[in-house]
Amino acid sequence: MEFKRNSVIALYLAGKSQSAIVRELEHIKVNRKFVYRTINRYNETGSVVKRYGGGPKKTATSPEMVRKVKKRLERNPRRSGNQMAKELNISQSSIRRILQNELQVKAYKKQKAHDLTPNQKKVRFERAKELLRLAASGEFPNIVFSDEKNFPIEQFVNTQNDRVYLTERTYENLKHRLVTRSNYPSQIMVWAAVTATGRSPLVFIEPGVKVNATYYRESVLEAALKPWARKQFGHADWTFQQDSAPAHKARVNQEWLKTNVPRFISSTQWISNSPDANPMDYSIWSILESKVRAKIHASMDALKQSLKREWAKIPLEHIRAACESFPGRLKAIIHAKGGHIEPK
Repeated sequence: MEFKRNSVIALYLAGKSQSAIVRELEHIKVNRKFVYRTINRYNETGSVVKRYGGGPKKTATSPEMVRKVKKRLERNPRRSGNQMAKELNISQSSIRRILQNELQVKAYKKQKAHDLTPNQKKVRFERAKELLRLAASGEFPNIVFSDEKNFPIEQFVNTQNDRVYLTERTYENLKHRLVTRSNYPSQIMVWAAVTATGRSPLVFIEPGVKVNATYYRESVLEAALKPWARKQFGHADWTFQQDSAPAHKARVNQEWLKTNVPRFISSTQWISNSPDANPMDYSIWSILESKVRAKIHASMDALKQSLKREWAKIPLEHIRAACESFPGRLKAIIHAKGGHIEPK
């Protein structure tokens, strides 16, 4: 039982929602009620140990204290919980209880997003409506979502959360406390694709290679996409998606798609300036990056092997959930009139 509780809290601290935790721990028979109670107990006591009996009632969450916290947030919603706990001389667990249970507020990270002009919002709105209509009518079966991303060889560091435990800070253990940076880190571009039932192999585009129309067609579409899709779908119908990069929307490659894939979303149909509509952008890449860039890679070959290994480990249920959220993303863009949508 303790293992289940610790598993729940580990995912909770990683930022997972209660629904996501239930899905991920389904194999050890964890239900929604258990997850709720475990998280609630942790927020109240800072522990996963089940409480027995009563005991004196805490006063740190009194109505007066709740009002003080509320006023501080109204003045500055960016104020941290730790900062308020110190100012009010209460514990961090008490401030969490006030924020989550009494005020029912959550801490959200600031998100980076493309700047959208009025015209871009209009195009996003119109194309999202049309894509949703076509998808609902069965025009786009088995969508294959594709994308490219650069992966630097350097290790990623979250200065807020990354820690190393040592007895003291000395010159001898300095190497454990530093992650070095170069001015021009080596990186490799990776192409990949996902569908609700699987993932493509990774395609590595070596540093210095210019991805023009010919390279993209020969090294990605013909060498990777076509054989993988044949194996993945057999004779079943499927739909290819790509963004509107110059090499993608080149006339010769649009013609190649007409001849070689059953269906595809054309460059005039896809929503430009919309990483929030592609599962690769809003979900899959971040999963892969968090795993790969947490490690130190001595060479580009080591980075490639790590990418392959972690790519294969991404649970299929995560990929399926990301792909199946596509219609909901379109609806959100429509609801926002083409503006930015709430990150999920």
